[in-house]
Amino acid sequence: MPDTPLYTSQLWPPVRPRAVNPALTTMNLLESLGFVGRTAATGVHALLPLGLRVHDRLSRIARDAFEDRGANTVAFPTLQSRTLWEESGRWDVYQAEGALLTTRSRSGEDMCLAPTSEEIAVATVREHLRSHRDLPVRLYLSTAKFRDELSPRGGLMRGREFVMGDAYTFDTSAEGMRTSIDFLNAACRAALLGMGLTGVFQATADGGSIAAGPSTEHLVLGDIGQSSTLACDHCGHRGDGAVISGRPTACDDPVVNVIAFVLTRPDGSTAPAAVAIRSDLNVSPRKLAAASCAARVDLLDADALPGLFGKQAGTLTPWDCTHAELYFDTSVAQLDDFSISDGADGLRRHLSWAGAPGLPPLTPDGTPLHRAAEGMGCGRCDDGSYHTIRTIEVAHVFELGTQYSAPMGLTVPDAQGSRGPVHMACSGIGITRCLQTLADLHRDHHGLRWKPGCGPADLHLIVLRADLPEMRQRTDQIVGQLQQHGIRLLVDDRPEAAGEKFAYARLVGVPHALVLSPQQTDGTVECIDRWTGRQEPMPLSQIPSLSSGAH
Repeated sequence: MPDTPLYTSQLWPPVRPRAVNPALTTMNLLESLGFVGRTAATGVHALLPLGLRVHDRLSRIARDAFEDRGANTVAFPTLQSRTLWEESGRWDVYQAEGALLTTRSRSGEDMCLAPTSEEIAVATVREHLRSHRDLPVRLYLSTAKFRDELSPRGGLMRGREFVMGDAYTFDTSAEGMRTSIDFLNAACRAALLGMGLTGVFQATADGGSIAAGPSTEHLVLGDIGQSSTLACDHCGHRGDGAVISGRPTACDDPVVNVIAFVLTRPDGSTAPAAVAIRSDLNVSPRKLAAASCAARVDLLDADALPGLFGKQAGTLTPWDCTHAELYFDTSVAQLDDFSISDGADGLRRHLSWAGAPGLPPLTPDGTPLHRAAEGMGCGRCDDGSYHTIRTIEVAHVFELGTQYSAPMGLTVPDAQGSRGPVHMACSGIGITRCLQTLADLHRDHHGLRWKPGCGPADLHLIVLRADLPEMRQRTDQIVGQLQQHGIRLLVDDRPEAAGEKFAYARLVGVPHALVLSPQQTDGTVECIDRWTGRQEPMPLSQIPSLSSGAH
């Protein structure tokens, strides 16, 4: 069954195109046209009838992309128990970040409005998994998520409540997991292309608080993007500076800093660590976590430095780190001499790893721990350098491994009967973010433009002299005929002048508009292509072909 037609005479909020300036920002345009509504809460928006139609189409496109590849669609609760999040160890982590919205039931049970669904996905599969023959499992869901953003901004781009299309995969081995990661990337790409997002590219990314393992972002270029991605100007290699490698430019007078960290092991134990790095570079905690096999990396509090190292902040040297895991970034490993502050003599120049009076020699291992940055040489080719591009993250694929299954006891017996943790991966598509992204990327100076199958309707019927009984009758007949073909319709049946109706059609951006007027007596209607502006008569029998690409 096609969607019930939307009639502008009944639409809420009422259509007022004269009050809409097409030069507004995209979010303001969506609000003015009645796609999105503001609420009293910062970072929380309402989807109004037109916006909800777009949202539902994007959700359906994403779901179909995963189901067509064999995923099962489920619905998980957003309200989740603290007990579940403590099993994974993330309750305290997210609480410390201030990102978790929590509540307490009348019975005293602590709960959260979940920002992600890893815990509930593990618990659901754990309840039903009996044998390795039950795997792989691939689940898809679309649900509202909540995150207490410190500064929500950009409208639907970064809010406190948002809708994600998530998928979770469960495999018996790391090899199977990598196959599932290919599945997730392919499904995400198909979904995004189906939404009309062209120019999507993938980049190596930081898994953040979701995944300690590698991850892949699906990005598009866009001025409203809130992500900065490094791109090589020669080979095109792209990624997050926290993950990809870069070659720093040479430095004539290098200064070495030593930064102290706390490593949290997978078993929960902690250990101090220190990184010697050139002072003009920054340590990537993600790279340090990978090098040290740590589950988490945090900067050591400055107040703890004297007790552990006998030094104040800013005065630590590699020779002070005998009781910590010491790492040397590649930027300092090959230095013949350098400057360093020891807190007593200020900058001591001409030190070297060969040592000095009272300082034994050190052998730097040269681990790449610095964050890649704009201007650095590309870590993949020898000829290019990185520049920064503004991007919009529309999807993300994460390699989870046993990060959640091991602590939560999701294990499966193999063919020999030995139990081992299940290997997981997951993905997320930002449905509400894609809505605003599509609106922003495709708009023009007249208003919004939606790709076929992705907008609030497939066809926009502009009924002239809608007050005439014969025009109302003709409109009803045409609406009935088009609905039989599964076409979604927006019908402008208001008793307004033609100019105002045409202006509204350009603003709202449905791909094709059909003009019905009393002067048409030969079975044709006037068709206007929103993308090209072309206007031509067309027989009614050919109208369904206009939206054939939308179904």
